[in-house]
Amino acid sequence: MIAKFLKQVFDPFHVLDIGVWENFGKLGEIKQFPKETVLKAADTTEKYFNILMEGSGGCLIWKKNNFVCIDMAFESDFLFDFMSFTLQRPTPVEVRLFDDSTVFRIPHHVFRQTFNPGNHGEKMARLVAESSFITKQQQQIDLLTKTAKERYLELMGTKKGIEHTQLKYLASYLGITPQSLSRIRAEKI
Repeated sequence: MIAKFLKQVFDPFHVLDIGVWENFGKLGEIKQFPKETVLKAADTTEKYFNILMEGSGGCLIWKKNNFVCIDMAFESDFLFDFMSFTLQRPTPVEVRLFDDSTVFRIPHHVFRQTFNPGNHGEKMARLVAESSFITKQQQQIDLLTKTAKERYLELMGTKKGIEHTQLKYLASYLGITPQSLSRIRAEKI
């Protein structure tokens, strides 16, 4: 089961044999967490490489007495503080689940073992980095070129489970107030 899931997550970036994913799947575990679980607290170091199997979550930064959502993740998305994981240093990013979620996770020290020759770890790390960069750059472009309504409709059409995400997180990610998002949702779309 986990091998097929991992293959489906990574195939859009680079197709590898199912055997690679069977071995990769053995390195981690599948865990279920309740909504609002903090996977990584602010000012700590990321210890896990996480992929959401079900549910949603995001990366948050505390600013002016409130959290700002800088990244969101849904089914089949990566959900971890990439910079902290890579550098093994604390960052101000908090990683939180927005819904009851199922997560495939690999501890950092185990993930690093995949960099041994023949384990495809470097390729997987590069694919994750490329995916994260492309997603973040597209988010920046969208913020500058699309309306909040357009960004919301695009998310609704592409992200499974977004309809269950709390308004405050979704609005923050879109860069608007919860009231503005409520108005967008109330419109006949």
